[in-house]
Amino acid sequence: MVKLVGAYSRVCITCLTLLFALDAIAAKVYVYRNEQGVLVFSDTPHPDAEEISPKSKIESIPSVTPTRQTNSADKQQQAETYQVRLVQPIDQATIRDNTGSVYVAVQVSPTYQAEHQVRVLLNGEAVIQPQNRSVFMLKDVYRGEHQLKVELLDANGKVIASSKPRTFYMHRASVIKPN
Repeated sequence: MVKLVGAYSRVCITCLTLLFALDAIAAKVYVYRNEQGVLVFSDTPHPDAEEISPKSKIESIPSVTPTRQTNSADKQQQAETYQVRLVQPIDQATIRDNTGSVYVAVQVSPTYQAEHQVRVLLNGEAVIQPQNRSVFMLKDVYRGEHQLKVELLDANGKVIASSKPRTFYMHRASVIKPN
């Protein structure tokens, strides 16, 4: 008798499980993209929703992506939001280094994108290839007064922001050759 009750309860549990599974399969699922372009799955209909079945493949989900139109005024405003500032060397600094090395530190705000690059200008000429970092080391800078400026470039190489020029003085020991 006990074996019969145990078998009966297993059959009941199996039947209940199948009923819940069938109910889940019968439920309708809807998919649509919200205003931000994110896929939303729901069991309630939406005006832009498409009904999908549990057997649907991912290719059947609508692939509409929202497009944001930008005009030249938006791009100009975006370019103007970047600010570039020379942190090091300070203005009117005297650098004493016999190798002529100068450390240049740049601060860009807000943080620039990965495709942007920084170009260092010494006396109006680019001295290092544009790079996507903010600390540089110039080597073999001659004695005397120099103007330093940095520029932030976009992915196309266009200047989108630049720092104010900064003056520094390089002091290097001079060697006098005996005659």
